[in-house]
Formats: sequence, C-alpha cells, structure tokens
Amino acid sequence: MRVVAILLLLFGPLLSAPAAAGLWTRAWLGEGGQALASAIGAGVIAALLVVAMLRRPGLMRQVAVVVLSAFWAGWLWLEMTAKVGDWTRPPPLHAPDGAERAAILLIILAYLMLYTVAAQRRPPDRAVT
Repeated sequence: MRVVAILLLLFGPLLSAPAAAGLWTRAWLGEGGQALASAIGAGVIAALLVVAMLRRPGLMRQVAVVVLSAFWAGWLWLEMTAKVGDWTRPPPLHAPDGAERAAILLIILAYLMLYTVAAQRRPPDRAVT
C-alpha cells in the first residue's frame, strides 16, 4: 500500500488531469454505456494532451508541470477540506486561507523541482547514424 501511495504522490500531477476528465465526464453524463465510453475518451484525450505538453522542451514543459501540479494540489486540497468528499465529482470551490495557500504553493514548487531535476538528469537523445 505504501508503494501505491508513493507512486500516486510522485505521478499525481501527470495522472490527475486525465483522471479528473474521465471521472467528471462520467459524473456529468450519468450512468450507462455511453457515459462510460465518453469518460474513457475524455481521459484518453486529456492523457494525450498531457504527454504532448510534457514532450515539449524548455519553458513549455515547465509551464505544463506548474499547471498540472497546481491542479493536483488544488484538487487534493479541495477534496480534503470538503464537507462531503466525493472524488468522482468536481469538488465545491472555496478559498484557502494564508497558511493553506502557502502549503499549496510549496507542493507546486516541490513538484516543479522534482520534474526539473528528473529532466536534467535524463541522458540526451542520441541520433542513430
């Protein structure tokens, strides 16, 4: 169980947008086969967009990581502070106080640092000759 938690925390920003797209589409459309197919399609499209943004070098990748990390940290905070937590529906919006904003910002910066270090340590692509 700890391994799953660690993997979820590590890859949370990358998985949160496709998961939210699929879950929230399913909640919006209701029950049924058509809703399930639409939810899977929305999740796949969101995953392809995330991969496309992260494959871009330089500033585009950093902006994508910041946006995805902000979404992940915000979604976690909203769900954890909601009166009724339902991860399959969009959470009710409410503003965080100063300490909560600082915690969310620190989470975003930690993910940005983690993904930046990982991108810098990756070996360069070699052209096949």
